[in-house]
Amino acid sequence: MIAAAHQKKDINGELALKAMFLQDEIRGRLAEVFSLKTFKIDHVVHGAIASAATYGALMGATAEQIEHAIGMFVAHYIPFRAIRAGKQLSDSKGASAAISTEAAMLCIKRAMNGFIGPKDIFRNPESIFRHNIKTNGDSPFDIVVSESGDDFAVMGMHFKLGLYEHQSAGVLEGVQKLFHETQFNQKGTSDDIQKIKIVCYEPAFGIIGDPAKRSATTRQSADHSMVYIVNTLIR
Repeated sequence: MIAAAHQKKDINGELALKAMFLQDEIRGRLAEVFSLKTFKIDHVVHGAIASAATYGALMGATAEQIEHAIGMFVAHYIPFRAIRAGKQLSDSKGASAAISTEAAMLCIKRAMNGFIGPKDIFRNPESIFRHNIKTNGDSPFDIVVSESGDDFAVMGMHFKLGLYEHQSAGVLEGVQKLFHETQFNQKGTSDDIQKIKIVCYEPAFGIIGDPAKRSATTRQSADHSMVYIVNTLIR
């Protein structure tokens, strides 16, 4: 959205903010109807599709050009969860959304210059959607983006307020309540803490509770270690 605003002087702050909401709305609707993680596909795919649609709209692309761009991205640039696996994560993990958005923007630029991409990518039998969920020719889901009223996907989202992996939000809130809603903050010290037990759900444990990630030594891995995240907040 900011890239589009830099390129077109008539995009003011209000329009840029509306575009950000639209981008998140499209991403949220896609996330509601198709779980990428179930098929080991990285979740940034939904964001890239939303970026192609929104950036294209801001730059004056036609609906057909946006379709070509989304088709190109889905057909050529699908990232897998491999970037987030392992004990010490790489720069690729932190840059995954940016790399996919970069590819999406390249696709929309190609489409606006006349490049023809695959159409109807959500019904294409060989795309990630129908390949993983078999249908009789239809898309495996319906998607509706609200234009009025209050039924917006963004209203049901939970936004993280810091640089931590989002699956840790619940335990971080618990620690904050312990400190701010009890006398611990006034009378307690870290020496009084003998043991901390965190009970979490899947996929949270698999993403940030894996024992292999307890001793994080890189910035990319630190925000994917429940132990590191909680200890950092307590410190």
